Amino acid sequence: MRLKVQVIIESESGETEAVQEVATLERHALRPERLGLTLSEAKALLQEVQQAMVTHQSAEYVTQQLACPGCGSIRPQKGKHRLVFRTLFGTVRLESPRLYPCGCCRTEAPRSFSPLAALLPERTAPELAYLETKFAALTSYGLTAELLAEVLPTDGNINVAGVYRNVQRVAERMEAELGEEKGPFIEGCQRDWDALPHKR
Repeated sequence: MRLKVQVIIESESGETEAVQEVATLERHALRPERLGLTLSEAKALLQEVQQAMVTHQSAEYVTQQLACPGCGSIRPQKGKHRLVFRTLFGTVRLESPRLYPCGCCRTEAPRSFSPLAALLPERTAPELAYLETKFAALTSYGLTAELLAEVLPTDGNINVAGVYRNVQRVAERMEAELGEEKGPFIEGCQRDWDALPHKR
């Protein structure tokens, strides 16, 4: 038996925009270990679907950013670079063009910018950062990296240093959301509190 898995991408109007084959699975004589998907096949399948989906989403976003929001003219391109983005289902590499601002919006010397890089400043999907932080709170950074690499299709791209950096980034963001630290509700010191009469 041969099973082909395809991703069909449709527009909002229902038109087929792309058909991409992401996996071909073959099975012969039925055995318990070959019934359904193996972990490695499932990881590879998820990674390919993720790559197809993210590539299409990012290309659509970049296309929307080509036109100047002020006058609608197409902004000049400086060039392209590849942007690496880490997700739960693998690391994806995305085409990220650099654009010059349109003349109507320019206030100083033209500096190029990348809309995709501005949209994805941390280069790590929030769900992956969440799982790394959650498991790192329960166990060591090393065990967290090993566990996630075992069950997620990451191609070994989760490492101790990366987990540590993401946990630090999440902690700093949470600290910033708390605001400035305030002093205790009751002023004074322990000696003064001990001198107060006991409530009966």
